[in-house]
Amino acid sequence: MKNNSNIITGFFLVILGILLLLRNFHLLDFEIWDIFRLWPIALIYLGVEMLPIESKTKMYLQLAVIILFFVALISLPAIRTARHHYDDMFENTYQPPISGNNQSVEISVFV
Repeated sequence: MKNNSNIITGFFLVILGILLLLRNFHLLDFEIWDIFRLWPIALIYLGVEMLPIESKTKMYLQLAVIILFFVALISLPAIRTARHHYDDMFENTYQPPISGNNQSVEISVFV
């Protein structure tokens, strides 16, 4: 079981190193702090580690969590860009209500 943990940790570190290297060459666009925004995935990983299941099944679940981490890390810039685009698109359409204006509203009902 300890051997599987070493394989998973080594796999994680190799892939993280590759992603950081690609970031340094400006081939991937994410910020270092994005890694820390994904801290809930570490809780998921620790939860999988504590499950009383077979070591082979546990290894597959850990690999799935690690893949989830890297997909989320690579997706964060696109999510951030989409959110800013959405905010910019609707920013000028909102007009706050005018306060202090006592206008009466006339409602017509056709019978």
